[in-house]
Amino acid sequence: MRAFFEVHLRLVVTVWIILMSVLGLLYLMNYMKFDSVMSNVVSSKLDVISSSLKTSMERVDRMGIPFESADNLKDQFNHARTRESDVTAISLVNQNGELLIHSSSTQGTNVPPEVLRRALTSNEVRWSYNNDAQLYSGLQTFDSFGNLSGSIVIEYDKSALFGVYALVKLHLLEATVVIFLITALIVFLVVRLGFGDVAGVIDLIQKYSKGDKQLLDKAPPGTMSQTFADQIKQSEKMKAEVSAELERLKELSKKQDKQDTEVIK
Repeated sequence: MRAFFEVHLRLVVTVWIILMSVLGLLYLMNYMKFDSVMSNVVSSKLDVISSSLKTSMERVDRMGIPFESADNLKDQFNHARTRESDVTAISLVNQNGELLIHSSSTQGTNVPPEVLRRALTSNEVRWSYNNDAQLYSGLQTFDSFGNLSGSIVIEYDKSALFGVYALVKLHLLEATVVIFLITALIVFLVVRLGFGDVAGVIDLIQKYSKGDKQLLDKAPPGTMSQTFADQIKQSEKMKAEVSAELERLKELSKKQDKQDTEVIK
């Protein structure tokens, strides 16, 4: 059992820790990838809405009608908002951040200042702004001279996605746990079976060092333990032969000393 803890358990735990780290990283990467995909899908929907509204605005502009006075354009904004249930507001602002057209499912008529800054200062014609609760997307508009004249601002309620995110996180967690358990079991079995000989050798050394020399004859045949036991036996045999030879040499030395003493007398 001690050999199991010294060899198997340490190796298994080390592999498990590495496996947990890798699976945790994969879990995070998959979740971030899903978040990016969902954001791209929503942004694509909002881009379609803003492009459609821009086309309507161009028609109104060609007729020389101010945007805030074009009832048909206001209807287009209302229709675009109701077409996508999670869109809570669509606004048209001028270059000064003033509302020209606003269609909302709530009572509020204000566009957050940070969203206005993004809409009117972004270097990208199609811009977006994201926070914990809403996703803002829009399309900048320009006059006939190519100067910025304002921007379309679309507000999307992200709470509709929270349930989807929670479900995806649950499935990812379940898959990660299942993969870990299966792989951990495989690793345990591989280490247990593959390193059995090593554990046997360690166990043999430990018991032999405590004086259990009978264990040398009980080593399973065909294993590393038997090979190691044979080497120990051979070493013990050589040690005994060397000791016997040393004793014989000592006896000869004593006899020689005795003979030399008698000759001197």
